[in-house]
Amino acid sequence: MDKKKVALVGSMHFVLDAYMGFFAVYYVIARLDPVKSAIIMTVSSFAGNALQPFMGFAADRIRGRLPLFVGLVLSPLCMSAIGLSTNYAALLVLVLLGHLGSSVFHPAGANVAGAAGLTKKESSFAIFTTIGTVGYSLSQLVFSIFTGAFGTRASVLLMAPGIALGLAYLLFSKTEIHGHHEHIPLGTLRRLLAKRLFPILLLFLIMVFRTVFVGSVNFFLAKVFEEWGFSRAVYGSAQTVFMFAAAGGILVAGQIAHRVKPRWLLLVPMAGFFPFFILFLLFGASGSLVPAFVFLGMTGFVLHGGYGTNIVLGQKIAPEMTSTISGILMGFAWAAASFGPTLCAYTRGLVPSFGNYASGLLVVSFFPLAASALSLLLSREVGG
Repeated sequence: MDKKKVALVGSMHFVLDAYMGFFAVYYVIARLDPVKSAIIMTVSSFAGNALQPFMGFAADRIRGRLPLFVGLVLSPLCMSAIGLSTNYAALLVLVLLGHLGSSVFHPAGANVAGAAGLTKKESSFAIFTTIGTVGYSLSQLVFSIFTGAFGTRASVLLMAPGIALGLAYLLFSKTEIHGHHEHIPLGTLRRLLAKRLFPILLLFLIMVFRTVFVGSVNFFLAKVFEEWGFSRAVYGSAQTVFMFAAAGGILVAGQIAHRVKPRWLLLVPMAGFFPFFILFLLFGASGSLVPAFVFLGMTGFVLHGGYGTNIVLGQKIAPEMTSTISGILMGFAWAAASFGPTLCAYTRGLVPSFGNYASGLLVVSFFPLAASALSLLLSREVGG
């Protein structure tokens, strides 16, 4: 494993993802309408992430450093500017452009991380993903603390680290997208996808169903804790608990991936998280913060155990187009799952004892359970 390259691209992933949760806590701080905010997230996430397969295809052809640089600059620039406005149209544009930057970066970053792993793709990709997940776990906390101290309009200053890293990477780094294969014509790409359609489709649907839940949790956690009567210090840090624990789950799974059949790393996490999630809702609704945080962390840890395996299996199925397949299993799957927050918003209040938006999260929690059933259909050659 090329540890320096993995560390570099992981650090870039950390910084970029640290911006991507800003809006999910800003709308609570700014008292914006949760349903309209969820629609903004759904539209921007779908539009931005739907481009990832095409960005991945472009990255497989372009190589070089440009895709990583564009993502590192565009996302921080736009996501940091959201504190300047409460206008829903302006926020839609900013959040959409932030997701576009992310869609440029992620397939290219996955390509570099996978190539750096050499014969240990699961381990290197797990490290890459874990570092990014830690960055994302700090996103809402950083925005909440910074704007609490300096005001929401000062959020624009938070763009500085991301832009600085992007420029430093472009000017001084030699790490870039590369591969051992010739550029794949579009016709060849279609034939390859058609030949391996069933296992890729299964992996795609598994990622979609997981992401419906994870995306909804990340968007509504702050609102849920606010509804339960907890302070800004609590609701601003709730997503950190969930995603920091998720990073640990991804890292542990990456280290044991060569000892465990891949299918089990898909099946067990997406069924095993559910009891912990129910306990989180019960304790949270009753006002018991410590056990609620413990079970929220356990939910994130268990659920994310198969995340890296999902993508690495796709790269192994289609090694000729690792950036493209990463774009499909990350970006396009995230786009297809972007209805999660809106579904959660419109199913709020179904279980009054849990609270409005906690009830919506309960509804979408059944999607990962469906994904665990789909994992049983993976062939032994693919799923182990």
